[in-house]
Amino acid sequence: MKQSVIDRPEIACALLCGAVGFGLYGVESGVLWTIVGYFLGKSIESLFWTVTGGPSS
Repeated sequence: MKQSVIDRPEIACALLCGAVGFGLYGVESGVLWTIVGYFLGKSIESLFWTVTGGPSS
């Protein structure tokens, strides 16, 4: 089963937030922002599932 970034928004948000954190604030903040980005992505995914009626499989 091949997955895309659209199927895993938490990974995309984690990478994006982590990259910004590393670039602007350094290693420690980069790690923190990676974790924050992961949970932000999970929240976006949950909101999307709520609006659309659940995951499509």
